[in-house]
Amino acid sequence: MGLTGFCFGISPPGFRNSGHPKAVCHYSSALVEKGAGLVSASPRDALLEGRWVKLICGASMDDVPFVETLSELYTLAGVDCIDCAADPAVVGAVLAGIESANGVRAAHKLAPTRPFVMVSVNDGEDPHFRKAVFDPLKCPSDCPRPCERVCPTNAISTMGVSERLCYGCGRCLRTCPLGLIIADTYVRSPEDMIELLRNYPIDAIEIHTLPSHMDEFTALWSSIGSWVLEELKLVAVSFPDSDHLEEEIQVRSEVLNVGDQADVVWQTDGQPMSGDVGRGMAAKSVRLAKKVLQLGESLSIPGFVQLAGGTNDATVELMQKNAIYGKAAGVAFGGFARKVTLNALQISPDHALESAIGLLEPIKAPLNGD
Repeated sequence: MGLTGFCFGISPPGFRNSGHPKAVCHYSSALVEKGAGLVSASPRDALLEGRWVKLICGASMDDVPFVETLSELYTLAGVDCIDCAADPAVVGAVLAGIESANGVRAAHKLAPTRPFVMVSVNDGEDPHFRKAVFDPLKCPSDCPRPCERVCPTNAISTMGVSERLCYGCGRCLRTCPLGLIIADTYVRSPEDMIELLRNYPIDAIEIHTLPSHMDEFTALWSSIGSWVLEELKLVAVSFPDSDHLEEEIQVRSEVLNVGDQADVVWQTDGQPMSGDVGRGMAAKSVRLAKKVLQLGESLSIPGFVQLAGGTNDATVELMQKNAIYGKAAGVAFGGFARKVTLNALQISPDHALESAIGLLEPIKAPLNGD
């Protein structure tokens, strides 16, 4: 896949740049100013106001040029936090994207902004931390190759799966007619995490956990918790629904025991790594967020509630219908944000920025209407 006339770095997954130094992208003044108007006074203010928006690049997304592109576009659009893989090259790409966005703002005589940079870690086997793998030599020559058609990042070819482009969405796992594709899962070590946090200006960490991982969650926090609370501003816990959610949230809150050292965000992962970005997916995250908000009130659990997992352009409308708009701290957009950005990039950087602003505006726009 290739694009004509795009500046280096503004490219979809699979695009190979020429290796020339990055050029400054040109965006319309109206769009740059519109995005600047959506920026909160600080990421924490956005949480307090219920206007927090997080971009999820993907816990297993290693496509550095695309991550940089996403970070530039969504920083320009007014995002409050960028969540990425706990990998030095990926974190560097996020920081480069933020710097590029501020270069654009400076050219338009606008103030710089600094969204939180967040890295994701897992406390055990988790669908967010995996890559698809298969032996291409085992594929029959007459296979219709449905895996290639469903892959959102063009990671699959006759050579197998590109580890750099695959972010573990799982679509191909369900479509291979012979069941040849498997998921290769991994866990990032506490030592690697601490080393990363020492060497990069990271603001927040997100722990992905599952109902059966209580011991693993406790062990991970005992390894990194004291360091995190000394150095970072925010701790997020991402989790799906379960039959014992009340107990799980309460125990995890007690394990974290952050006090006033950092903010806590409870990320309601309504549809973990489904690979589906259809409008119907938004309902699951809204239902889970509503459930957690009610639990938080009854149990007096500290922290903010933020939606994720299936979020899309139907999320805000469903939040309003379920009376949680303004009660939840905000929304994280992952697969849907990446998809709309990728599609818009086929046209121009302006279209990509406009799509990013359009996704954030329903949550951020009240800043201009209070």
